[in-house]
Formats: sequence, C-alpha cells, structure tokens
Amino acid sequence: MDKENNKKFKWRAFTSVLATVFFALMAFTGFILFLTPPGRVANWTGWTLIALTKHQWGGLHIWFGLLFIITSAFHLYFNWKPLVSYFKDKVSRSFAMRAEWIIALIIPAIVFVGTLAEIKPFSSLLALNDAIKHSWETPNKRAPIPHAESLSLASVSEYIQDVNLETMVANLKAKGIEVSLDNIDVVFGDLAEASGMTPNQLFKIAVGQSGYYSSSFAFCASEQGAGRAGSRTGGRSQGVRQKSKADSHSKGGGSGRGFGRMTLRQFCAQLDIEINASIKTLNNLGFAATPDMTVRAIADSAGVHPSEVRLALDPEAH
Repeated sequence: MDKENNKKFKWRAFTSVLATVFFALMAFTGFILFLTPPGRVANWTGWTLIALTKHQWGGLHIWFGLLFIITSAFHLYFNWKPLVSYFKDKVSRSFAMRAEWIIALIIPAIVFVGTLAEIKPFSSLLALNDAIKHSWETPNKRAPIPHAESLSLASVSEYIQDVNLETMVANLKAKGIEVSLDNIDVVFGDLAEASGMTPNQLFKIAVGQSGYYSSSFAFCASEQGAGRAGSRTGGRSQGVRQKSKADSHSKGGGSGRGFGRMTLRQFCAQLDIEINASIKTLNNLGFAATPDMTVRAIADSAGVHPSEVRLALDPEAH
C-alpha cells in the first residue's frame, strides 16, 4: 500500500516545487532587467548579456512571471485548508487578525507609498537603477535620435549634419551593402539585421567615419534651434544642436528627478516660453505632450532622458 502511495503523482508537492522554480527564474530575469540599458541603447548597439538581448530577457521575465502566478494559484488551491486554518483562532475557530497578517499587509503599503512619494530609501534604489541604465550609454554608441533603428534610412539621414542621404547610400554600397536611392524607405534596423551587424555599426559605415559622433551628436530642436537646410526634400529646415554626454545630466540632476517631476505647464512658466508652441515643438520631435504631463512622462513617451525635453525647449541649456 505504501509503495502505491509513493508511486502516485503528488500534485501538491509538484506545484510547490514548480512555483519555487518559477519564482527563482522570475527574480533572476528581473535582476537582469534591472541592469539592462535603456531600449534606445540596447536596440541600437545590439546589447546582449549571456548571449540574450534585452527584448529576449524581457520576454523570459514575462513568461516566468505568468507561470509563477498560475502555479501559485494551484499551490494556493492545494493548500487552501491549511492556509485558512492558520488564520483561525485556536480557541474560537473563527478568523482572527493576527499580528503577522497585519504586518504582512502594512509592509507592501509602505513600499507602495514610499515609491510613489519618491522618499528614501525607495528613491535611492530607483536612482541607482537610473545610474546603472545610463552608464551603458557612451557617446560613440549613441544614436542620432532615440530609437533611430525603427526609422527609415531616409528619416535617419535628416538628423545628421554634414552627411547627406546620397553620401550615406554611397558609403553603404561601397561596403557591399545592398541599398539604393530607390529603397531609402527601408527600416534602418532591418537593414542592419540583414547585413549581419548592429544599427550602430551600420550607422558608422553610412556616415563614413568610425569616429563620427564620438564626442557629440546632432539633436533636432525644431523651431527652437538653429535652422539648417539641405534635407532630402530640399524644403525642410530643422534645428540642430550639439550636446555632449555631460549635457544630458545638466540642470536638474543626473536622474531627472528635479525638473522631471514638474508639469510641462510649470516648466514652460519657469522658462517663460509659450506652452502651445512648446507642445508643437515636442510633438514634432516625436514626444507625446500635454500641459499637465510631467517632464519625465513626456521623456518616457519617446524613451529618452528628461534632459532631452529640456534641450528641446531650452537650446541654451548646457
């Protein structure tokens, strides 16, 4: 009889072990994602860790998290009676508010409030996360505009100084990369993947200089910047300015937690600039912006640092 019981599949033990395994895997992938660079850097440079991209780590984290939730639900089902019994008073056998239960509910509430209020030590952890993520971004691995890999070759060329579209196409063809003025709408990231290289590597070939943007890059500032002509259509004028890596941490701190919390309305009032014109400028640069959005939320809409919003609206911010 005992042998038969030993051979019987024990679902309670199975779900307990499985939930533990998925929890460990979810924690590990979460730690990896804590270390990963922003998407604009990871996608542009082909960043990997243990041979996996940020997108792949994110996918694993989602799946491990989902399976942990499912197995935890089954684990709760198989252990429902012992769990309910734990919360019952031994004398009255009715539910009683135990100290352990109360404290277990208070701790998540403290974390919730502390994180949203951005008070220490919760804000310190988020600041560390920002610092780690931005440490991956070096000048020679910076795209001409955030998420340039998702733009067409023609669109990428519009954000580059001194190198026009025709020159870029010629440079690529000289390296045996199949591209012509007839297919300039090809997505830059797709072209890089088809060529067996990262978007950053392809970009350096396209501009013809391995050291291009080694210390700075062009940032379109629309009507706020100095105008330039000579785009592919010949009639377009965009403001372009140079900024160093240090500029991205100027005015407001490295993490953007100072002016980043201000609404666009407050920020424009501080700079004494017209809010409707600012919204138009930001929209033209690919930001989602409304008067009551915070600077950080506007920056997050384009996947960039909050300092980029300041630079777009205040060209004199160095």
